[in-house]
Amino acid sequence: MTSFDNIAEDYDEDIYPLNTNEFIQPTVKALMSLSKGKDILEFGIGTGRIAIPLAKKGYQLSGIDYSKEMLAVLNRKKGSIDMLTYHGDMTLTRLDKSFDLVYLIFNGITYLLTLDEQLECFYNASRHLKSGGRFVVETFIPKVDQIVKDNVAPYALEEGYIGFDKYNLINQNMTSYQYSISEDGKSESYQTTHRYIWPSELALMGKLAGFKLIHQWQDWEGNDLEPGSDDCIMVFEKYK
Repeated sequence: MTSFDNIAEDYDEDIYPLNTNEFIQPTVKALMSLSKGKDILEFGIGTGRIAIPLAKKGYQLSGIDYSKEMLAVLNRKKGSIDMLTYHGDMTLTRLDKSFDLVYLIFNGITYLLTLDEQLECFYNASRHLKSGGRFVVETFIPKVDQIVKDNVAPYALEEGYIGFDKYNLINQNMTSYQYSISEDGKSESYQTTHRYIWPSELALMGKLAGFKLIHQWQDWEGNDLEPGSDDCIMVFEKYK
């Protein structure tokens, strides 16, 4: 995850330029509806695209991230907004506070590359939650049915842009490759490695960590998860 140090300055504009209407507003609205109180913790807070709008709504935000450079961008952006950020590992870092809501979105859990690390993330979320508090996880659903050859599944073939995923079906690791060519002929490439995870695995991890599953959505509008969904949002509630 230290590779995020290298892309931090360009992350919001060039790497994942998801705008307010399509991404930020629906996500913030849903998280507000799920939190039973004002104390919220984000695992993988990054540049604060979700945390800053939540803080502006009056929530007390804390965040953990492994990338110092992403946190540096966040701290510049937040200005005088009251928010606590911590450099650390979301599977291990322990804050001396309990929260009403912990969330880990936008495929963040897949950057933990082993089953043990992903499960430990659930345990750490539970350690930070008040009784009845909620843990929200968002991730993509792997498209193994789209593999065409050599464990490669293309997902984008456009003028100036190519994207494909290469799967390792044994350890559930996947590397996503993106290539872009600008109008002046300059090329850029970017790749990320993930351990993809199924909704059923997430449900089992939640159970092991002392959660009950209360929602399975395919989007932030709260539409139910379906067999053909591209993404899943799992909402857990702590019961012990």
